[in-house]
Amino acid sequence: MSFGNRVRALREARNWNQEEVGNRLNPKVTKAAVASWESGKSQPRMYRLEQLADLFDTTVADLMGETTEPVRPNGAQYVTLPVLVAGHAGEFTDEFGPDEVADVPISVLERVNDPDAYLMRVRGSCMNRRFADGENALLSPRCEPRNGDAVAAEYNGEMILRSYYRGASTLVLSPDSYEDGYTDIVFDDPENASVSFRGVVKWHQASEVKRY
Repeated sequence: MSFGNRVRALREARNWNQEEVGNRLNPKVTKAAVASWESGKSQPRMYRLEQLADLFDTTVADLMGETTEPVRPNGAQYVTLPVLVAGHAGEFTDEFGPDEVADVPISVLERVNDPDAYLMRVRGSCMNRRFADGENALLSPRCEPRNGDAVAAEYNGEMILRSYYRGASTLVLSPDSYEDGYTDIVFDDPENASVSFRGVVKWHQASEVKRY
């Protein structure tokens, strides 16, 4: 399979469009650039290849067709974890069953280096520039959030997912959506804000639902 076809297959497996892939890279690229990669008209530079490999949870060699199928490495390279919570990133949707699990690469867990890390299922569209509805996100409760981080927090009795920004006198939990209508949650007294942080998102991937 060619590089372009490989990128297209990995993108479509996650139900992402070309614009979403471009927006998940840093710095972002246009939909036209991703389309050019997939059509074989151009090929990204090495740093982009590394970003794409990380985004699709694979390797540069695999993207370039230098390894054999299947896409996913063998099971020994993964750890199966329960999906403990559902965090809404917009309009609340029904909870999933309590017995769902998902595979997380061992390399990711080693990089996060937090024995308390856990999985949540993203719900809604308030953060869909960064996370698609239904994705699994790995959260580190021991990690201190920095400005721009995606964080999970308990607010008004619900688990929410937002972008974190803190200034000298304000704390802002901000949406990051392609859709209009979402507003910032602003706290004027960060030290006594009525919100409880439950972790920083360190990794995320399209959900592949499994059950015990």
